Amino acid sequence: GGSHAGAGTRNALLSFGNEQYLEIIAPDPMQDIAGTMGAELSSLQGGYIRTWAVATEDYTPVISVLERFGYGHHITEMSRTRPDGVQLAWQILFVTHQPHGLAMPFFINWLGSKHPAQVAPGGCELEWFSVQCPGADAFQRFCGAIDINVRVVKGDLKLSAQLQVPLGTVALV
Repeated sequence: GGSHAGAGTRNALLSFGNEQYLEIIAPDPMQDIAGTMGAELSSLQGGYIRTWAVATEDYTPVISVLERFGYGHHITEMSRTRPDGVQLAWQILFVTHQPHGLAMPFFINWLGSKHPAQVAPGGCELEWFSVQCPGADAFQRFCGAIDINVRVVKGDLKLSAQLQVPLGTVALV
């Protein structure tokens, strides 16, 4: 991981292999965080899974499904330099005007940069990831239309995961 210059954040990464990884993101104490995502994160109480991402090399089919469901989107260009000096660039597609709130993933295109799961430390396994949301049936239909295989259950909004780590099982809720 490393610093996100200008965003007021830094991250740490854990690879699960198979192009899956965990990103822990937090305010960067070496940056002025006023008006940044770092300031937003510093105001939160406790830790939890805040969001999730789905990788794609082509936004065209994603946008087609979003339009079919009547959802909007915007794409943001991002970049950072890893601690080893390698420059990374990627795009994030955020879904807007949709009824699922934070249950909705964002979509990421690595634009040829090395996938974080290929370079981050490993040694752990993602056993499962779950999205709990009030509109579970509608959200499951969306996930099926866009070919996202994720466990979806009805209930108050919550993202959760279970990891197998060298010392046993860890639940993230």
